[in-house]
Amino acid sequence: MVKEKELVINVEKLETRIALLENNKLAELIIERAEAPSLVGNIYKGRVEDIVPGIQAAFVNIGTGKNGFLYVSDISKDFEDFTLDDEMVPKPIFKKGPHAPPKIQDILRENQYILVQVVKDQIGNKGARLTTFITLPGRYVVLFPTINVTGISRKIDSEKERERLRKIIPQIKPRDMGIVLRTASNNKPFEDLKNDVEYLLRVWDQIQFKFHSLKGPGLIREDLSPILRVVRDRFTKEINRLTIDDVYQYEKILNFLDILDPQLKSRVKLYKLKTPLFLKMNIEKEIEKLFHRNVPLRSGGYITIDLTEALVAIDVNTGSFTGKKELEETILQTNLEAAEEIARQVRLRDLSGIIVIDFIDMTQEQNKKKLLNHFIECLKNDRAKITISEITQLGMIEMTRQRVKQNVVKTLSQSCPYCEGKGYIRSVTTVMMEIYRKLKEVAVNTREKKIILQAHPAIIKRYREEHSDLLTEFEQKTGIEINLESVSDFHIEDYRIMSAKSRFIIEARISGEFISK
Repeated sequence: MVKEKELVINVEKLETRIALLENNKLAELIIERAEAPSLVGNIYKGRVEDIVPGIQAAFVNIGTGKNGFLYVSDISKDFEDFTLDDEMVPKPIFKKGPHAPPKIQDILRENQYILVQVVKDQIGNKGARLTTFITLPGRYVVLFPTINVTGISRKIDSEKERERLRKIIPQIKPRDMGIVLRTASNNKPFEDLKNDVEYLLRVWDQIQFKFHSLKGPGLIREDLSPILRVVRDRFTKEINRLTIDDVYQYEKILNFLDILDPQLKSRVKLYKLKTPLFLKMNIEKEIEKLFHRNVPLRSGGYITIDLTEALVAIDVNTGSFTGKKELEETILQTNLEAAEEIARQVRLRDLSGIIVIDFIDMTQEQNKKKLLNHFIECLKNDRAKITISEITQLGMIEMTRQRVKQNVVKTLSQSCPYCEGKGYIRSVTTVMMEIYRKLKEVAVNTREKKIILQAHPAIIKRYREEHSDLLTEFEQKTGIEINLESVSDFHIEDYRIMSAKSRFIIEARISGEFISK
């Protein structure tokens, strides 16, 4: 049971990291880098470049340099109604009858201009996923200006309050448009909800004006920054605290909450200590573990996670755990513990698509049922859409999980140049940011006035040619001078931080092993 939730935000010049802690354990991690900002929520004027009947989709130029991807189910007008998925994303219900759903080639034409919104970021060679079902989130209401749908947040569980809101919806819903009342609408007066809808209608008018005035494909409306987006979408009364280490973003959050929900302002804390925030909260160690294939269990067992092109394979092993009871009971306890950790890792690593879990085989049907029910319960905190199968005779569970963004490990990695792209290693940006954070940690604990940073030539080159300002800022804030040394036989993940006077190693990662004085 989750008793305490906290949002922890680390802001760097090149990277923003947002961690959700549940009972002081890392549950979710969002990483956004300045070099690859998320486009989710942005609204564009798009031009249809190519229609592919075989997959019932179109490629749409949105002016970002990479065409977006639009499925027929996200543009069809021949539907009877809509349903809302767990993320309040509308899904069309096609009309019943002898006629098949319309084909994309009958709806769109090449060079046609359309209004679209990004729902999933570009991953690899695949462009951003687009929709024509525009959503405009407000303080209390989400407006759907292009479709007719209504709903109330599932987190409002009082039936009396839900009934009150159901009666309000027809009075504030614009004709032929849709609205969903957000969790923040709970116990809010009619006038507040009405004013929010009117504000969103003015935003919609601005969007339409810009669509008609823009001559080619391009951005019409940019969504909030990653930090304010998380505050808007995730910072509810269920969150006990929000801690951030950047004073500018702290002030922006407070100003935003003046509009969104002033009662939450008291829960926002500015972190001021010299020790880096994620280090202080033990989050850095948890992020490091995301690169590990094996995840230990408290009992002595472990799970193994392997990512392939087709699916994610997870294997459960008893390891050193032998238990004090019969074999079946030992296996059940290992499987139950593994189910909790698998649910956590799937959510934390953002694993998606087909996931096959090979639990340790059990003979008793009641134990299989107990495991399945426990696993389903463990997945309830996951906001992604999940489907799950029964346990097979071989003890396997197959599940699918909705992909919203690239999984965390791939965000932090690049194809391995040492094994011709068969695996992954930390990317240059990831190593560079890791070293920068390690330098800040060293600055807190050392009396050295001059240090040497040794690293792979690609890392040193990036620092010198693109991000010398980071090191200049570090030197100004700490009074410690840094000399850079390129070491050609280093692995790209290797580095050493040494005293310039004695050449004593202060911190290092060599061949994957951390070394500290």
